[in-house]
Amino acid sequence: MHNDIDDTRLNRIWSRPFRKRPEWVEEATRLCLEHCLFEGIAERSIQHIVSHMHPRDYQRDEVIFEMAHAGASAMLILSGEVLIMADTVELTRLHQGDIFGEVALATALPRTAQAIAAEDCRLVFFLRSDLDEWIERRPREASRFLINLSTMLAERLMERNLEMMEAAGDVL
Repeated sequence: MHNDIDDTRLNRIWSRPFRKRPEWVEEATRLCLEHCLFEGIAERSIQHIVSHMHPRDYQRDEVIFEMAHAGASAMLILSGEVLIMADTVELTRLHQGDIFGEVALATALPRTAQAIAAEDCRLVFFLRSDLDEWIERRPREASRFLINLSTMLAERLMERNLEMMEAAGDVL
């Protein structure tokens, strides 16, 4: 016996594989492909990871996270500009394609700065729980990401050390 409920259920099942991804998934995938954190990771895998990320819009001057608060995610800037501040000191300005807050993927330490939307912006959140799931399901790809993350953090530390040495007059 044929009825409308069966048709509705079949349409829902068959439409899933052909469902169009949200527009932001394609853009976020493209931006991730260009970022050093995703170097050596297949586009298909990046697209899968991105499709599980969480988009959010912020208004100008809205606080994204506070200094000293617990961090649980990194953020990819899809559009707009973000200020990273330590107290009243502007540390940097970030733009489309930049990823920030990535230390939270490696450790549960508190945030070392504040992030504020310098203009209206759209961010995509990559949660530590998303990374944990990726590690469990695709350990080889996730380990490549973790190596990239370690390299990026080490390079940033080295740059900061050189800046401090130059400021002290101890240039190599």
